[in-house]
Amino acid sequence: MADLAADIGAPPAPGVFKKVLEGARALMGNKAMVAQMFGTLRVLARSAFNPLEFSKPADRTEWLHRVRTNGLHYKYLYAIVFLACLVYTILSSPLLLFGMLMLLGAWMYAFVLTSPESVLEVFGFQLKRREKLLVLVPFSILVVTLTGMINSLIYVVLLSTLVSLPHASFHGPAE
Repeated sequence: MADLAADIGAPPAPGVFKKVLEGARALMGNKAMVAQMFGTLRVLARSAFNPLEFSKPADRTEWLHRVRTNGLHYKYLYAIVFLACLVYTILSSPLLLFGMLMLLGAWMYAFVLTSPESVLEVFGFQLKRREKLLVLVPFSILVVTLTGMINSLIYVVLLSTLVSLPHASFHGPAE
């Protein structure tokens, strides 16, 4: 019975965003791991841009082998290219920036800044956790549709592929 009383008075469990933020803080607090991660990226970048490692693939099977091998080997560099294209696209469009900030604000207010289990009152209606989700999901779909985020995401995928695929195709297979 004492455990039940302790559980009732305990603060709510952190949400997914709080766990991600705590993980990021822990990662940034571990300077050795951050230094190792940047060292790995530095070595990958040196290897990726070495002009002596580029050549034309002999046939289609070698091309596919190179794309698969280099895609796995340089996945962090290709992810950085994707993120750079994504940030550029969002910052270059005020409507996308406004939509992202609106979605981020709504979800963070509903689940991070206030407890996920707390009741939120909107226009006289009380929204519990489930009702918050039932309101935020259609709201998110509406914002994503009206601000053109889907088109922008397709653009970012195509642009980052346009940059990454030639590198993966012509770079010698990573070992």
